[in-house]
Amino acid sequence: MFEKLTDLALESHELHAEKGEDDGIIVTDREQNGFLVTEALVMPGEGEQKSGKPAGKYITVGIGKVWQKGSAEIGLAAETVAGFIKELLPGGDGSVLVCGLGNEDITPDSIGPLTVKNLIVTRHLKSVAPDFYLNAGFGDLAAVTPGVLGRTGIESADAVAGICSVIKPRCVIVIDSLASRRMARLATTLQIADNGLNPGSGVLNKRAPLSSETLGAPVISLGVPTVVDAATLAYDLLEETVRDGGPEFGQIMQKLLGGSGRNSFVAPKDIDVTVKEIAKLIAGAINLAIHGISPAESAEFI
Repeated sequence: MFEKLTDLALESHELHAEKGEDDGIIVTDREQNGFLVTEALVMPGEGEQKSGKPAGKYITVGIGKVWQKGSAEIGLAAETVAGFIKELLPGGDGSVLVCGLGNEDITPDSIGPLTVKNLIVTRHLKSVAPDFYLNAGFGDLAAVTPGVLGRTGIESADAVAGICSVIKPRCVIVIDSLASRRMARLATTLQIADNGLNPGSGVLNKRAPLSSETLGAPVISLGVPTVVDAATLAYDLLEETVRDGGPEFGQIMQKLLGGSGRNSFVAPKDIDVTVKEIAKLIAGAINLAIHGISPAESAEFI
């Protein structure tokens, strides 16, 4: 059976729905601030088994090609995402630690590190400039880019767990680039989840998970798909062309696409510009959720 790769819970549900299968995922749609919002609840047991994702809430916001629009539309998208972040943030005192996963030298994988560059980090101000910290009314935010295993020799989960053991954050927000099964969703969809992240799972490079169990703190993940597995894309296109290919279709396609296609990924041609704008949007949403500072205002502090 050919496996279509995706990091999006919504797409996992779509794959089973296309086959008329129950999958233990409850999906609801609504519109918010002009954006399509899809909430997928992956239920324990069947939902986890069939989706390959931990049980929890996955909120998908269809932001569209917002980077091509004006500051008002980008600000509205950031405000919408900030609302979901605030909804998932636990109460109490302590820092919020943002972890930007990925490799900045690989453009489609650079959203995490680029997001961190646009954050207003304030945890250090409590000790080095306490009066300024109190008067400015900032939230308590720290950030880290742990790098990638091939460059550091350290799993991101281990590096972040070590930091968490020292600063003991009330929450960790993990940012990463994701994989989709459809080109139309690349850089136009943002997924927010309340149960952590398994880095690299959508590109067959699964690393140690960043979760409440591994980090000792609640974990929110934000991800934007930037690549499609070439074999998955080809399979979808062929499947649309040969809809009545019979039960042997999947076996034939697996033989054709199961090898070299799994080593190639497709990204939009303007991905270098897109990831920078998406990173600014995510950072703007986090700055708004933690500090109450709009994206336009936060630019003054970066």
